[in-house]
This record gives sequence, C-alpha cells and structure tokens, in this order.
Amino acid sequence: MNRYLLAGCAAVALAMGAGAANAQAKFEVKVGGDAYFEAGFVDQDLDNGLRSTEFQNRFRVNIIPTAKADNGLEYGGRVRIRAAGTNTGVTGDRAFIFAQGTFGRVNLGVTNSFNDDTYISAPTDYLPLALVDRVINWVGGAAGSAGAQTGGGATRFVGADVNGGIAPAINGGSSIVWPSLTPEGNATKIVYYSPRFAGVQLGASYTPRNDSYNQDVNRVKVGSVAGAQATSSFQDLVEVGANYSNTFAGFAVKASAGYFWGEAADSTGATDNFKDLNAWQIGAQVGYAGFAVGGSYTDFGKSGQNQIAGRFTEKTSTWTAGVQYTAGPIVVGANYKYGQDAGSTLIAGKRKLEVYEIGAGYTVAPGLTLQAQYDFFKADSDKLATVASGSPDDEGHVFLVRSVLAF
Repeated sequence: MNRYLLAGCAAVALAMGAGAANAQAKFEVKVGGDAYFEAGFVDQDLDNGLRSTEFQNRFRVNIIPTAKADNGLEYGGRVRIRAAGTNTGVTGDRAFIFAQGTFGRVNLGVTNSFNDDTYISAPTDYLPLALVDRVINWVGGAAGSAGAQTGGGATRFVGADVNGGIAPAINGGSSIVWPSLTPEGNATKIVYYSPRFAGVQLGASYTPRNDSYNQDVNRVKVGSVAGAQATSSFQDLVEVGANYSNTFAGFAVKASAGYFWGEAADSTGATDNFKDLNAWQIGAQVGYAGFAVGGSYTDFGKSGQNQIAGRFTEKTSTWTAGVQYTAGPIVVGANYKYGQDAGSTLIAGKRKLEVYEIGAGYTVAPGLTLQAQYDFFKADSDKLATVASGSPDDEGHVFLVRSVLAF
C-alpha cells in the first residue's frame, strides 16, 4: 500500500505542477562534474605482500538538460558518466528525469534516495566530494574479500578486515563506516522532495527492487542466495525522511532523520530466514564564525542477516563525530568514525573499525582544491587467530594527499 501511495502522490504532484505547460520551451544543456587524483602511503601491521604506496583517481561528468514552462514548472533530466572502479571502463551511474515547482521536486529513474541526498553528519569539507570514508580504500585486503588473503607464500591474514561482510552487503556496497542509508544502492526508484517550510524539508522514496536498474524489468520474487550469511536483495523498499536547515543569531543549525524499510527477497533455501530491512539514521551539525561541529548515527539492526540455527548475528551500526574550522580558502578538521557488524555469521563476535582522522584543504582557485589527511585506524575482526593465519586484527597509519577539481 505504501508504494502505491508514494507513486500516486508523485503522479499527482507532477500533474498539478504541469498545468498549461509550454511544450515548445527550449532546453538548456548544462555540463559539469568533478575529479580527484589521490596519492597514499600506508603503514599497517598486516602488510605482508602489500605495497606501501599507490595512486587513485576518479572523473565524473554530469549532463543536465533543463527547461522551464510558462507556468514556472522546471523539468529535465540528468545522466552522470564516470571513469571509476578498477578498470578503464566508463559507466553511467545516474540516469533520471525530474520535475520541480511549488509542489516540490520528483526524481524518476536511477538516482540517490532522499536520505543519501540530504543526510547530515560530521563536517568534512576537508575530504573530497562528500567521500567521508577514503581510508577504507587503502587498508583492506583484496576487494570484496573478508577473510584471509594469500601473501608471502603462506595463508596469512593480510590487510584489515574491512571489505566484504555484512555492512556493505545490506547498505548498497557502502563501507562499514558510511553514515547514510543506501540499501537500495542506485536502483530505479521514485524520489519526492517537499518544498522547505520554516527550514524543514520532507521526503520519501520507493524502490521496487534494489538490484534492478534502467531498462531491467525484474518481477521475480526470489533473489537471496540460499544458505548465504546475509542477503543484499530487498524488494518494495520505502523510505521517509526529513531535514532541517536554518540560522539563528549567527548560528547555522542543520539536522536530518530517515527511516528505511523493505522485504528481504525470497530464497530457495527451505530453512533460510533472512531478516527484513529496518534501518534508520539521525544527524546534526551546528556552525558559528567558521567553526562547525556535528555527528550522526546509522543503525541497520540485524537487517538482511540469515537467522537460521547455528548463525551468530550482530547489529550493524555506524556513528561519527567531528569538528572543522574554515577561514577563507583554508579548512581544517578532525573526526572519529566507528562501525560494526557481524563480520562472518559463521563465527561468534563482532567486526569493528575505529578511525581517528585529521585533515586540511586549501582552495587554490575556484574549483581547484588541494587536500591532505592523516588517519589512524584500528580494525578488530571476529575471525580466529591460528598459527598459520596469524591474528586477524590490524592497525596502522594512512597518509593521503590529493587534488580535487569541481566544475
């Protein structure tokens, strides 16, 4: 019922905003985007067979055709093309149409959810393009693994236990310390943003299936892998949320809250008991005279985990807190991140990651910024230490410098 209500509200809002729209309006095509180049040095305990230095980069371009009708209705679309990932391929990870007016805004297609687009957390303007978990990319073992890596000719734990596992599975591939709700990833969805009243904006989204994109039509109810520790497949995902932004006597106050729920996809396993999605997020931030302080908490409970006999499930949650100071082109800041999940449900105990971070940025020219950061991390695994594997726990230091382009 909720999904039909949301879809109906979106259709009514579009119809009300359309009125006597001018079909001959001319489109203006805007092109923008961002890019970064990053160099890193890592010193960690579990570094057998790992290099200490590496480079990384990403480039994204947004193409946005827009038009405005005589009645004030603005409409158009957006596609984002990016060179990212681990190869030289180019993909489009956003593709949607939109309409906005006095009724608010409606996005239709492959796009962010409301919470992921508007959430409030610790201030991190010294980090690139809202990427709050850069350290994760530098300290883990092989991407997508969450167990022992082969290094030095023996089966040893190599790299921190931060990749794979429960948290990324249920939060759309996001890391164990990612602060927003993204269980639907960037699947095809409907998103509604209300107008802002007295600083308050409301929103909602509906996603039929979180693993269906663009022209894919997937009406099959089965999606969870039989016997898996957790599922990353959810259906009929509904989100509601709100955010607040206002200024009082020179103090800038921001806050957000969101709730996401959905049904775990069916499995062919007769004894499987994948827990449905129930997740929420809150965050707040206060700024004054160049200073800003804030934080957030995100909780997935035991969403997605297979609660069959013999499995050890744990709560998945993340919280972060931080402070920063901005003076002209210079910004400096520090924050603390903590994330936990069940790691492997075949083993009792939690997987935990703590990160202590400081960073700075300098705007050289409009759209061009130089940044540097230092992170100390401590990763505790739920996996067992043996003579052959060594301890799965890791800690270390990460130094990153980067240039960021936004146009």
